[in-house]
Amino acid sequence: MTMIYFEDVPLGNREELGDFTFTEENIIEFAEQWDPQSFHTDPVAAKNSLFGELVASGWQVCAIWMKLMVGTRLNKMREDGVQMSGGVSPGFKDLKWLAPVRPGDVLSFSATSMEKVDLKSRPEFGILRSHNEAVNQDGVVVMSFTGQAYMGRKPKD
Repeated sequence: MTMIYFEDVPLGNREELGDFTFTEENIIEFAEQWDPQSFHTDPVAAKNSLFGELVASGWQVCAIWMKLMVGTRLNKMREDGVQMSGGVSPGFKDLKWLAPVRPGDVLSFSATSMEKVDLKSRPEFGILRSHNEAVNQDGVVVMSFTGQAYMGRKPKD
């Protein structure tokens, strides 16, 4: 198993995490459990909303990004024998839902490494910041945020 440390991650590296197709069924199913607003759960009521039709919860878009990101990491571990030295997050910044996601939309998810932060308080770790996006089939960015993850530093010899 090859361990990837904080020092090993190149900035500007873009990872394609995968695609997801939103359907009326999966939008309603998610929303009924986690975000039961009528424009996410009821196609008839949604016609009278700001959106004019049923739309996915932004939290569903975020949850799918998370599932695809973790799946990408697990696949790299299984297929390539590569494991990241971290993964725990102190939170994210600047979450934006930029356009509604409707039934039939296919979103492509990605993560691009953009900044490394040295930690004086915990020198055995650094924070890797990434720009994360979901883009629909028309090339419109529908969600973006800055993710952060603690990563282990290379052990001293």
